[in-house]
Amino acid sequence: MGGLQFGRIVGYLPDLLDGVWVTLGLSAISVGLGFTLGLGLALARYSRRPLLNWPAYAYIEFFRTTPPLVQIVWLYYGLPALFGRDLGAFGAASVALGLNIAAFFAEIFRAGIAAIDRTQWQAARVLGLRLSDTLRFVILPQTFRNVLPPTGTTVIYLIKGTALASAIGTPELLRVSQLIAVETFRPVEALTIAALAYFVLTYPIALGFLAIERRLAAGRA
Repeated sequence: MGGLQFGRIVGYLPDLLDGVWVTLGLSAISVGLGFTLGLGLALARYSRRPLLNWPAYAYIEFFRTTPPLVQIVWLYYGLPALFGRDLGAFGAASVALGLNIAAFFAEIFRAGIAAIDRTQWQAARVLGLRLSDTLRFVILPQTFRNVLPPTGTTVIYLIKGTALASAIGTPELLRVSQLIAVETFRPVEALTIAALAYFVLTYPIALGFLAIERRLAAGRA
């Protein structure tokens, strides 16, 4: 019988929901790692000290120019082979995605810091603020406001990118959908539901970042 038969997938909705939760867990860990490491890398790149600047530059360029799928697979298979350390599929995927997205966050934050007028730094120095206090109270709050649009886009990119974890068997949304497609022989229906689930996950985030941007713009008006 031809045509789409979504009823064949209904019984697998609990499995799909489990895949959604794994996707959210991957996303949360990767964003947290990427955001923290990316900020550190951005500050290192902005530094005039070669011992900080050049390693950060090398890291950023390496992770920006190599496929995240390769990074995930390498961490999953290479880490146990070289160091005897097995993170498991979920751990390897979340760490690899976090390390990858950190390079993109770093460039976003670096551009945001560079956009701050140099007089802000000078004024903080005149007031006797330490570097840490200057960053905390003067520079970074303005930076985060400046980089909201690309940050939101990057977070959405990462959530979609968790689908790459299916390559090493992580039971996230795409992997579960693939298994359901094999079991039911209904790949179109299973992957259509997966696509809709990704939309439901990412679209509210896009709206949330947009709302924050508008609120901040209204506050500056």
